[in-house]
Amino acid sequence: MKRGEPQESDIVSGAVCWATAALFLLGFTVLAVKLKEVQVTDSAAYGYANARQSVRRVQTCGARGRILDRNGEVLAENRPSLSIVCYPESFQKKTWDETINGIVGSAALVGEAIGRAPDCSEAAIRRHVRESLALPLVAFRDVGERELAVFSEREREFPGFEVRETDERVYPKGALAAHLLGYVGRDRGEAIAGDEKFNFFMPEMRGRAGLEVYYNSFLRGVGGERKILVDARGFAIREWTVVESRKGPDLELAIDARLQAVVERELSGLKGACVVMDPRNGEVLAMASAPGFNPNDFVPVLRPGLYERYAKDPSEPLLNRASGGAYAPGSTFKPITALAGLSSGFSPSETYDCDGVFELGLMRLHCSSRWGHGPVDMRHALMKSCNPYFCSLAMSVGTNAVMSAARAFGLGSKTGLDLGVDMAGVVPDSGWKSSMYHERWYQGDLAQMSIGQGMLLVSPLQMARVAGALGTGMLATPRLKKGLSPELRPIPFSKAQLAVVRSGMRMVVAGDGSSRGTGWRAGEGVAAEVCGKTGTAEIGRGATRRKNTWFIAYAPAASPTIAVAMVVENGESGGGTTAPKVGAVLKAVFGESGRTGPDADGG
Repeated sequence: MKRGEPQESDIVSGAVCWATAALFLLGFTVLAVKLKEVQVTDSAAYGYANARQSVRRVQTCGARGRILDRNGEVLAENRPSLSIVCYPESFQKKTWDETINGIVGSAALVGEAIGRAPDCSEAAIRRHVRESLALPLVAFRDVGERELAVFSEREREFPGFEVRETDERVYPKGALAAHLLGYVGRDRGEAIAGDEKFNFFMPEMRGRAGLEVYYNSFLRGVGGERKILVDARGFAIREWTVVESRKGPDLELAIDARLQAVVERELSGLKGACVVMDPRNGEVLAMASAPGFNPNDFVPVLRPGLYERYAKDPSEPLLNRASGGAYAPGSTFKPITALAGLSSGFSPSETYDCDGVFELGLMRLHCSSRWGHGPVDMRHALMKSCNPYFCSLAMSVGTNAVMSAARAFGLGSKTGLDLGVDMAGVVPDSGWKSSMYHERWYQGDLAQMSIGQGMLLVSPLQMARVAGALGTGMLATPRLKKGLSPELRPIPFSKAQLAVVRSGMRMVVAGDGSSRGTGWRAGEGVAAEVCGKTGTAEIGRGATRRKNTWFIAYAPAASPTIAVAMVVENGESGGGTTAPKVGAVLKAVFGESGRTGPDADGG
């Protein structure tokens, strides 16, 4: 080997050095890249994840919209409610049991000071600490003025407790229109759209009955967002509002609060119902059920035993008899039987000799006149409410004609009312009777139905529709919300046929010039011509036998703007019990004329 030439060992050694240097360089490069990713690229992601672990998102609820009558009178609104709340972070100890015991003991001391027990039990406190630690705990809900004054004076003695204001539902007119308005309760809010899930939902007012539940999605406000910064254990450190909640829209009703008050006054102390509507567009101006209840009793919370007391009351104050009650309509059904006869070709001038009883086999149906009315035509049969006449008429035209006429007026079907309570009723036929009672249809069933008895069932709301349709020739879908588009459909009877029935219904109130009709009291002193029909339905047997008394009407006779149906349970007669009450309602609408008349009864 020549001098100066590199040795093989030197070459290998140099290569190793260069390889080692390259490896160190590569390692430092990888380390630098990773440090950049951790410190620069991923820092935002790690910070965001850390923020998510320490910040709790709370969805707040928007204020509920008001409910107004057609003239802007407030029927339901929100009132400020003051509650004493407890902040769990003020009581945090080393163990959860120590924290809970601290809250329980302090809440008891506050309760002793203000003179009432806390609204949160130990179990509720334990659940709150376990599930909603970051939120304040409501210890005393809806405190009164005296309780608030005492707490304010001694607030320094109770660190960790504070007064907070929330909204609660209130019904300024008390029990007025209670079955329509319904009531609310508190429930978890519904999530608003967003790219993240909420940790907590503030309980919002949610409809439980009546219009409050039917229009719940309309009335509820739009939720907002609040954020709470929490420590490692989950206790709140501070909070702030991200998005403000928004109030829900007001619900305007077709109801007239003044007329509603008149209707409820006429039903005071009774069991029954009344519906007043505009037959031209279906707007319900008043709808009352008696007895009623005060929806304020159900808010802010349903007190223990209250609902049970209402539910077990034999007078059924929670039942909406107006749209959910099922009654035999009695003689208020006779105009429909009359139209069934007329549409089958029966002559309205043909007379029937009433001797006071209609006999069919062993069945005997008595007339309102013990000794009978003698010869009567259709108009006078309506005026005098002659049972034998309409039983005989039904036998002549048959079951199908009567059932078809009833269904043409919407009986046997729901009305389409914008309320959850909308009873369909029953228009019986052979198929229905067979499925319900496993019996065949008899002529006696038809005779009973022709005078509004037997298995036929209707609601007062349905009969208000019937009254309106008799007056206008159009069957209106009832509406509680103001401004909804009217839904009207013609009933399948000619003007001449309707004229006969309208004439008879006018005679029910005004008489025929020589004698009074059974419903004369409904028109006495009313500054409008009233057409109507009395009804008395006997139910039960023996000691339980009683009467439900009816009156349906429309006015003015020539161009109806008002239709009414009223039923009073356990009354004496439609003419004596219910007609004068409907008359008082009509006076509230049309005013008084000063006309009076002699005493009469019937129907």
